[in-house]
Amino acid sequence: MTSNERIDIEVEEEEQTASKIELLDPVGFAADPSNLTVILHEEDHTIGNALKHLLCQNPEVEFCGYNVPHPLEDKILLRIQTKIGSNALPFLVKALEDLEKIFATMRGKFAAVYRHSSNC
Repeated sequence: MTSNERIDIEVEEEEQTASKIELLDPVGFAADPSNLTVILHEEDHTIGNALKHLLCQNPEVEFCGYNVPHPLEDKILLRIQTKIGSNALPFLVKALEDLEKIFATMRGKFAAVYRHSSNC
């Protein structure tokens, strides 16, 4: 794979990620950045519960919850409310980055166990 192919793949992944997250009420968020509601397309309880768990561990987050609007819709709504004066968006970004690190660690551990069991 050439470096140009890697750049193309990374750009495509960023575009896909950007289209998967939608701000539900941009005007409301601009007026009060401590309240954030986003729609996560193509996600379910797996990501919703993990994000909720990580966000609720932060002392600046007063409330975090998610719901699946309809069982046949492939999306979740995630709501975050932080203390007055705190912008909720950086907390969401950090939780997503932390979750990505957790999944990478899990992937590495599974791969190591698989390699070990394949050699036996």
